[in-house]
Amino acid sequence: MAEAFLVQLRRRGVERLFVNSGTDFASLVEAYARRKDSGLDLPDVVVCAHENLAVSMAHGSYLGDGRVQAVMLHTSVGTANAVCAVFNAARSRVPVLLTAGRTPLFEHSMLGSRDAPIHWAQEMFDQAGMLRELVKWDYELRDGAHVQDVVDRALDIATTEPRGPVYLSLPREVLAGPVFGPQDAAAPALPSTAHPDPAAVARLADHLASATFPVIITGDAGADRRAVPLLAELSERFGIAVVESGVRHVNIPADHPLHAGYAVGEVLAEADVVCVLDLDVPWLPGSSTPRADAVVVQCGPDPSFSRYPMRTHRTDLTITANVTALLPALTAALAERAVDPGRADRLAARVGGWRERRARLLETESAAGGPITKAFLNTALAQVRPSDAVVVNEYWASPEILGSTVPGTYFGTPPAGGLGWGLPAAMGVQLARPTTTVIATLGDGAYMFANPAACHQAMAMHHLPVLTVVCTNAHWGAVQSSALRMYPDGHAAGAPELSPLARLDPAPRFAAYAEASGGLGLHVTERAELVPALQRALRTVQDERRHVLVDVECA
Repeated sequence: MAEAFLVQLRRRGVERLFVNSGTDFASLVEAYARRKDSGLDLPDVVVCAHENLAVSMAHGSYLGDGRVQAVMLHTSVGTANAVCAVFNAARSRVPVLLTAGRTPLFEHSMLGSRDAPIHWAQEMFDQAGMLRELVKWDYELRDGAHVQDVVDRALDIATTEPRGPVYLSLPREVLAGPVFGPQDAAAPALPSTAHPDPAAVARLADHLASATFPVIITGDAGADRRAVPLLAELSERFGIAVVESGVRHVNIPADHPLHAGYAVGEVLAEADVVCVLDLDVPWLPGSSTPRADAVVVQCGPDPSFSRYPMRTHRTDLTITANVTALLPALTAALAERAVDPGRADRLAARVGGWRERRARLLETESAAGGPITKAFLNTALAQVRPSDAVVVNEYWASPEILGSTVPGTYFGTPPAGGLGWGLPAAMGVQLARPTTTVIATLGDGAYMFANPAACHQAMAMHHLPVLTVVCTNAHWGAVQSSALRMYPDGHAAGAPELSPLARLDPAPRFAAYAEASGGLGLHVTERAELVPALQRALRTVQDERRHVLVDVECA
């Protein structure tokens, strides 16, 4: 049955199987060993030495090529290790088929029954319960005759919008058992995207056409790269400003004349029509909200974010639709309406201030001395980064300073914020786009959460020349800043030293992790060293195809 399962994955377009193996993999080991004799077309195995690495690499591979991915974990304990990464995939709407072996059902007398002491301790009453709240569907394969239907059902649900992970447990005896009946049925029809209600589009077009200061807020519209030129055309043609918030993708080129920057509060004060494109938190209700007389429209495949227990952001019109389907419909509707032809020029003059601030910051940081700051680190990366290089950011890379213009070249931290995502996700992007330069930008905390020894070992094993740049400041910035926001006049704010709850010192020499697996490790402490180090790192990943880590001591 293991062979039938693997064959079905490959038939349905799953090219890779990310694995962290255990005793439940015996039948898969045999299937891959038999491949030369069987001639079966099976998914390529991507071995990962930790479950967070496996699931986050699959996440990154989906970002890289847009194809559904598959992961197999080791029973209950592997599933437990993967929950944080599954959380990230769920909130990012990433379609991954998560499978895990199940501790053998039988104690004896069947092929695959329990043959090691661990098989008693690892069994759970409800293994899937650990992540049931995060996946769209969970099931257990009960018989080999069912394998084709079960795989098809899992993939269908994972790829139906809003997309997301699904979970399938595989008892060892079932994997070892025979398959009965035909296993060559035609593939099921792929689920179509959600198209908008024409009447709702017409209402939105009316609001946008008559507005004085219309604004689109987004952070995820560029998850489908086809949406980027569509949004750029809509904005420029009809004079609609676009502001990015919680940026996780390139949604509109940073040099677009109507790109309104990244500070939502600055535009909400003036906007009379606010259109939110598939963004879970378009503003922070405690600090900024749309004007009372503004029209607010929420759009997306799940515009209410129904899997979030609470979300009460205001809406006057809600449109359920795939963004890539909505934008052409909205463009067509606006083309039939009278729109002030001078609005685009007036808005462009009003919203371009952030580019001037960026230029001043780049100039100031380039000329400044002293320790390396995050702003200077961004300035240096912006100076050396090829325009088509992909940045996978988990901490310090600023979309505002980097100014990305090419769709699919920036991926930001998932909304769930489960640490340890960035480095393995960058590896997954590299796997999906082998000729692309991929740069992982991390803080020291996020890097340590990623199980760096496992990550660099996998880079060597799978020939993934990722450039990793770690901003090492030996503290949890989010922990300290959160305390100061809540208690600006409190004891922590007045303390002469960093809170012990936010400290990460002493900082290890992270470059050694890369060197231990055959990569290049660089350690930078001075501003003058940074650009040459990044240039050397880029030459190494591009010319030698070898992974590099640049450990940068930051203030």
